[in-house]
Amino acid sequence: MECQTTWEDPLQRSLQRFDGLIKDERTRRTFQESVKGIMTAGTLICQRTAACSPRLSKAKDGAQRIIRLATGESTHRSQVDAEHLTAQLREVAVEHLSQAPENELWLIADGSDLRKPYAEAMPALMQVRDLDGSLVPGYRTLNVLGVTPKRRGILASLGCSVVRNPVL
Repeated sequence: MECQTTWEDPLQRSLQRFDGLIKDERTRRTFQESVKGIMTAGTLICQRTAACSPRLSKAKDGAQRIIRLATGESTHRSQVDAEHLTAQLREVAVEHLSQAPENELWLIADGSDLRKPYAEAMPALMQVRDLDGSLVPGYRTLNVLGVTPKRRGILASLGCSVVRNPVL
């Protein structure tokens, strides 16, 4: 499957907001194509994502490029990390919400657990409750959405962790 558009692509316009964080062209293209692939494939599996991206599907090492982007191996000249990406998302959301004609803004806070039941060694892994109430490895999260009658945006997305066994 190949996603091609003949008009000015709204997703491309949206992704251009991240250009300031990404200093080199190849990383910028890989980032944009990875997002397009994820949107088309509906998955984060790198091989499927690359196959659904027009540019990465033609590259010999499309999936490897996504893996290097995700692990930070190809982003040394760029600020493609969770902190900078979520800051950019917050800026976009605040701008979007501030243009709403309504005078009403609702904030929805979602404190959910991100469960990683089979994880054994990940940074800051802690115990969280699964759907049955049992303890499993995972992380606590807090997300805040801003909502008006016709607009919505992510205002905060935090992963909470507890430092266990600190070295004194």
